[in-house]
Amino acid sequence: MPRKCSFNNYIQRTMKTRNKIILALLSLTLALGNATTALAGKNADMRVAYVLKNLGVKRDVQQKLQPLLQSFLADKKAATKAYDDLKDKLKPSIEAGTITEKQAQQLLTLKWQANEKELAVKRQYEGKFKTVLTAKKTYLCFDLLNDKKSKVRGEEED
Repeated sequence: MPRKCSFNNYIQRTMKTRNKIILALLSLTLALGNATTALAGKNADMRVAYVLKNLGVKRDVQQKLQPLLQSFLADKKAATKAYDDLKDKLKPSIEAGTITEKQAQQLLTLKWQANEKELAVKRQYEGKFKTVLTAKKTYLCFDLLNDKKSKVRGEEED
């Protein structure tokens, strides 16, 4: 004869199951967030390695330049974060052509602010790069930093 459960026992078991599911989903969310952060870090590391490889400077200069490049990329990303976040949020509307006037104006405003902040970061790091590089190498460094991701990954020829 099957065992009869009281309503309270049923509710307790349901709550335990629900809590386990929530815990599993939270763990998965954290793991995916860490993976995304790691991927972003990997892309920055790949770009730094690409610049150092193609800049044509000695190992001692590379060692001084590497932390500057990593810091530059982090500061540049921080300068454009608000715009990038809104653009990512609105991506489906942008692609579908259903973006509102207000959303478009928000994007424009954030884009111009991001451009100004990014320019300030570049000017700041021009001086920092020139402490270890010549002006010519500093120009080349910024040029290499602007190369496409596909070129940085080695998927594209000059």
